[in-house]
Amino acid sequence: MKKIIIEKTGISSGLFWGYVGLIFFMLGATIETSWFSSYLTTIGFEVKAASLLFSCYGIFVAFFSWITSFLVKRYSIKKVMLSSIFLSLLSTGVLLTGLAAKQSMLIFSGYMLRGTVYPLFAYAFLVAITIQTPAKNLGRGTSWFWLCFNLGMTIVGPVLATKLLNYFSVYAVFLLGNFLVLVGGILSILLCQEAKAEAASKSITGEMKEGLQILFRFPRLTLGLLVKAINNIGQFGFVIMMPIFLLQHSFTLLQWSSAWAACYVINSIAGILFGELGDKFGWRKIVTLFSGTITGFSCLLLIVVINYFPGNFIFLVLAFSVFAIGVAAFGPLSALIPSMVPEHKVTAVSVLNLGSGLSNFFGPMLVTVLFQRFGGNITLFVFAGLYFLASILSSQLKLPDEVSGERVQST
Repeated sequence: MKKIIIEKTGISSGLFWGYVGLIFFMLGATIETSWFSSYLTTIGFEVKAASLLFSCYGIFVAFFSWITSFLVKRYSIKKVMLSSIFLSLLSTGVLLTGLAAKQSMLIFSGYMLRGTVYPLFAYAFLVAITIQTPAKNLGRGTSWFWLCFNLGMTIVGPVLATKLLNYFSVYAVFLLGNFLVLVGGILSILLCQEAKAEAASKSITGEMKEGLQILFRFPRLTLGLLVKAINNIGQFGFVIMMPIFLLQHSFTLLQWSSAWAACYVINSIAGILFGELGDKFGWRKIVTLFSGTITGFSCLLLIVVINYFPGNFIFLVLAFSVFAIGVAAFGPLSALIPSMVPEHKVTAVSVLNLGSGLSNFFGPMLVTVLFQRFGGNITLFVFAGLYFLASILSSQLKLPDEVSGERVQST
C-alpha cells in the first residue's frame, strides 16, 4: 500500500511517514484555532484583545517560520522537529495555568510561545521535502505537504474540536492536542529517512543576515515573500472574525466550523490538482491565473452570502469552497520560490516560510485594526483587494531561465 501511494503521489519514499506524522502534529498543535477567539470573548476578553493575542501569536509564528531553515542548517531537521515537541508541552502548561488563574499575562505568554510550535516542525519537514524530492515532482510533493498540513489544521481539527468541546473541558482538549503532537512527532522523527541540509557556514545570526540579504540580491524573492504573505491572510483572519461575524448573522458556531472544515476538503483536492497542473504547465502560470483572482472573488461572495442569506449553511459552504480553491492555487509557490534561486534552496525556503508566518500575523492584525471598528464587510473588501494584488505581483515570479541576463550571481 505504501509503495502504491508513493508511486501515485510522487512523494519521496523516505518521507512517507513524515507526511502522516504531519497530519497528527498539525491537528494537535492547532486544535484550538477555530474556536479559541470565541472562547476568549466568553471569559471576558474584548474582541480587540482576542485579535491582539492572535496577532502576537502570529509574530512568533512568522519569526520562527523564517528562522526554521537556518536552525535546520545548524542543528539538523530532526533536532528542530524534536524541539517543537518540547515547546508544545511547555507552552500548553503556561497557557492552561493562565486560563485557570485568569491571568492575561500568562495567557499571552503561553499562546505566543505556542506560536513557535508548528513552524519548527512543519517547516523543518518542508525543507526535507525540498531537498529530497526530485524537481520534476516538487509541485506534487509540496502540494501533498499542504494537504497534510490542512488536514490537521483546517479539516479534521475544527470539527473534532467542536465535537469534543460538547463533552470535555477546554483544558482536556488542549491536553489531547499535546498527545496528538507526540504521536505525530514520533512517526515523523523515528520513521523518516533524514537527508542532510547544506551545512551552516555561519552562526544563526549570520544565517539570518544572509536570509535578509538574499531578498536584495534576488529582488523577485521579495515579491514572492509578499505573495506568500497574502496567501493565507484569510485563513488566519477568518478564524478570529468569522466565529463572531457569522453569529451576528444567524449562523451557529457548528455551522461555521463545519463549513470551514468542508471547504478545506475541497482545498485538498484542488491543491493536488494545482500541484500537478503546476508541474505540467508552469508553477507561476497557475499562481497568477487562479490564486488571488479566485480568493479575491470569494471574499466579495462571502459579503453577499453573509448579509443577504443569513443562516444559509449551503451558501456559506459554497462561498468558503470558492475561497479554498483559490488558496489551493497558491500551492505551487512552495515549488516556485526555492526554484527561483536553485543554488540557495534552503535559504529560499526561509523566505517561503517567512511569508507563511507573516500570513499568520497580518491576517489577525487586519482583523484587529478593521473588524471591530469598521465591521466584517469592510474587512472582507480589504482582504479581496489584497488577494487581487497578489495575482498581479505573482506574474513577476520567474525562474532563472526566464530572466536570462537579469539574474544576480552569487558572490
